[in-house]
Amino acid sequence: MAGAYGIHLGNSSACLASYSNGAASIIANDAGDRVTPAIVALNGTEWEIGLPAKSGQLSSKSIIRHNKRLMNNDFNQEDLSYVETSASCRIQNDEKVVYEFETSETTLYSNPDNIATKIYAKLFTIASHAMSNEGDLKLVLAAPLHWSNLSRERLVKCAELAGFDVLQVISEPAAALLAYNIEETSEDVNVLVYRLGGSSCDASVVKVSGGFMTIEKNVYRSDLGGQCLTKDLADFIAQEFRQKWKLDPQESRRAMAKLLIHADNCKHVLSTLNSAHVFIESLLDGVDWSQNVSRARFENVISSKISAYLEPAQKVIESFGGPIHKIVICGGSMKIPKLQAAISNLLPEAEILSGINPDEVIAAGCSREAGLLLDIPEFSLKDMNTEVEFLGKDVYLKYLDQTVQLFKEGTAPYSQHVQSIDIGDMKSISFTLHDNPDSKEFATETFNVESLTSPFTLKATLQESNILLRVE
Repeated sequence: MAGAYGIHLGNSSACLASYSNGAASIIANDAGDRVTPAIVALNGTEWEIGLPAKSGQLSSKSIIRHNKRLMNNDFNQEDLSYVETSASCRIQNDEKVVYEFETSETTLYSNPDNIATKIYAKLFTIASHAMSNEGDLKLVLAAPLHWSNLSRERLVKCAELAGFDVLQVISEPAAALLAYNIEETSEDVNVLVYRLGGSSCDASVVKVSGGFMTIEKNVYRSDLGGQCLTKDLADFIAQEFRQKWKLDPQESRRAMAKLLIHADNCKHVLSTLNSAHVFIESLLDGVDWSQNVSRARFENVISSKISAYLEPAQKVIESFGGPIHKIVICGGSMKIPKLQAAISNLLPEAEILSGINPDEVIAAGCSREAGLLLDIPEFSLKDMNTEVEFLGKDVYLKYLDQTVQLFKEGTAPYSQHVQSIDIGDMKSISFTLHDNPDSKEFATETFNVESLTSPFTLKATLQESNILLRVE
């Protein structure tokens, strides 16, 4: 029996979720963590992925971080510089990006796709071990809204090389809404989806109406992320150390690398607890450092940055101009209570949805989509050419004696239409698609509905090259 899985691979971390019995659940890795660092390192001749790559003797490893930035076919020089700064391996960018991993034992060459495949392979192993029986691992992936189809296809190829059977790639805002079942709401709602990851941030306004999810506005920022807050906390600890020992960790690259790792761990602890203990062995010149950091102190350290993090949300809300009814927060950095409160205070009348851990939201939404694709009878009507950004003509659906306009000309891919259908005691039904109510059908399909209860719901999804119909 096939298993339904969802993965969100970010710049800083990756999360794996499964869907069964009507609910999404996060699968922990072999260290017991629900989120795996998206870091790959060559240690001697051995590849390390996730937490092993992040910890241990960093000076003996050749490490790559934020690989996802270079998986985007439209990456710019700023993205390349960002990855180069955070990596401890050489990066060549002649015709194609090539990583040079060099250790005392060997030198190996790789590229962004190979690194992504290694991370997916790690997640595939975790998913395989978690399966109670043998079967295919069916997967839905999430990609940034601004990524092109070619960039999305690269993600699919990497996941398939790792062993997954990829069903679909959906946008990150759509996955966030699916995690909370918002598309099933009976009333029209406008939703602010705010994602703050390790190194990037975006805010989207999504209009949900009758099962449709339409991205109305989006703002993306590649210069805002949780790592800015980690750096502020590391600088604060370095200042405390300097005041006591008259030694400056900021003058040592090795010391600051240690500090950043411990500051990042401290930041995550303070997202759930009121204080965190930081102990760094041999921070500088053999001197150990031990310190308690309170949440109040941390919030004071990052307070000057809060307004900058609110800017994308403010901009997209002002640009949209309409009321916002719900807020969905996602991304690992949105676990910080002060940031959650700041976003909530922007729209005090809106309902903020935070019941799912923010760094697990997108993976959970992907797994739910995978579960829907597997559990619901479906078929594809592929005779219609939609190899364009927006639909080029109206599409009508005919069944029995009914004619319904499914999609208007100009509709964006991944829009949905939900229709309630009453067929009485019939055991099968035929659907036909037309580009106007009086034209001949360009696609037709008949399928068995004997097992369904009437009335049932038909959900039509406009994909990039076909129309997907599902009944439930």
